[in-house]
Amino acid sequence: MNKDLSNKEVIECIGLWLAEGDKKTKGEITFTNNCFDLIQYFHKTILKLFKDYNFNVRIYVYSPNNCKINVPLQDCKIKKYIDNRATKSYFIWRLASVDLVKKWKHLVEILQNDKESYEEILRGFFAGEGNIKTGSHNNRTLRIAQGRPLELIERILNELNINYKYKINERSYVITGKVNWDTCAKIKIADLHPIKKIRFWDVYKEFKEEHYPKNHLENNLFKILTKPYTAVELSFLFKRSQARISEILMSLKKLESIENYRIKSKDYWIRKDQNKILISDVKDKYLKMLRREEINTKDISKRFNVCWKSSFGRLKELEGLGLVTIDKNKNWSIKETWKEVIVI
Repeated sequence: MNKDLSNKEVIECIGLWLAEGDKKTKGEITFTNNCFDLIQYFHKTILKLFKDYNFNVRIYVYSPNNCKINVPLQDCKIKKYIDNRATKSYFIWRLASVDLVKKWKHLVEILQNDKESYEEILRGFFAGEGNIKTGSHNNRTLRIAQGRPLELIERILNELNINYKYKINERSYVITGKVNWDTCAKIKIADLHPIKKIRFWDVYKEFKEEHYPKNHLENNLFKILTKPYTAVELSFLFKRSQARISEILMSLKKLESIENYRIKSKDYWIRKDQNKILISDVKDKYLKMLRREEINTKDISKRFNVCWKSSFGRLKELEGLGLVTIDKNKNWSIKETWKEVIVI
């Protein structure tokens, strides 16, 4: 069966019917849904499919009140009823013909076993029984409601390489993870239903970051930190949020794999095994002075024309880094280190 436009539409309608059609009756083809766009799509497709046959189509409109519902369709009879149990209006489409029911079911049997039809069938089935769920912690889930496991759906999902779980308590198939969403986006799984289509693409756009295998970021961050980087720079390089990068950096710091140096209100990160000390250009000026002579805090502050508290603060920071020392006469001097000093 060639996949021209009309056949694509027929296969999608097979998916719709498999989701929400009456598969037991032998005298009618029926399809129930609360989305009129789908009813209209099903109606026009079936009329086109069986254009050479004589048959009757009825559309039953059920609403929870006497609200007026427009059904702009021809070639069918419209009957309206009130259903006090309903929370919203819904439609039942019916074609009465024993002969066409046989032809329809035969076509369904052929195409639901045709792997080339799986994408269209799933698109139709999702329009009928699918929904998009979001929650906390960036939880994004595609669900296909089904009271019990259905071999056809599992066969289709497996063939399309879409990973899933059937959750008994939710009575549905559950699909999560960006890789699976990518596949579903590729086949436009939600595009047949106008509301689900908008919902799907809005949620899909929220996948701003690629999801990597476990420890991918940790391992690659560690590899790159042979040189100093800020969290902002790493965020740009790895295309991840600064918050996520900072979280990993703190985790690596707790493992004593990396260390950070505060320079001009920025944290620079580097691996501990690189044996490097990072300092600002201001601290470097202090070191250069102390290489020439031993000097006390007061005289240093005069040389740099700053208050003694400022100079003392810089000197104590250098002392903490193991780069200077102070003697009993309150004079500061260079303390030799085997680590490489890098000026940022």
